[in-house]
Amino acid sequence: MQNIDKELLLRQQLVELLEGGFAPNVILLREFDHKKAGIILDGLHFSAWILLGHIHARQQVLYNFMRNPDGYPEVWPEGHWPENYEPKSRQEWETAIESYEKDLNKVIDLVKDPKKPLFKICKNGKTISWAALTLLHHTGYHIGQLKTIGRQLGVW
Repeated sequence: MQNIDKELLLRQQLVELLEGGFAPNVILLREFDHKKAGIILDGLHFSAWILLGHIHARQQVLYNFMRNPDGYPEVWPEGHWPENYEPKSRQEWETAIESYEKDLNKVIDLVKDPKKPLFKICKNGKTISWAALTLLHHTGYHIGQLKTIGRQLGVW
């Protein structure tokens, strides 16, 4: 039986999933028509634009914790939901996606860093691996909503 470095394997798997696995989030967002990103479907309280802002804000909170666990003990504050429901322009939509991607790459770089202890329990009882998994779960949940909205609006 092979001697497998389980921490390295976990880091590789987290990176693969953060990059999007079989459905990269950044590609999905770039495919979304900015003209439809502000539409709120009946029965919902959010548009694709609001979801992107919410996903990115939570990603930033979790990244800040991962970067400096003892400096950011509050990893699940009240969720940020943007008040404006639509991008002002195609450029604003694209800039928001670029910012999300840039910050996602920071998370990925941190997860790859063998100096960052994935399993060290921090003051708040959480770990960096917990934060990475929480980010995956949270983003996946809302990307599913965004994908559903896009299908309803004829984006795909």
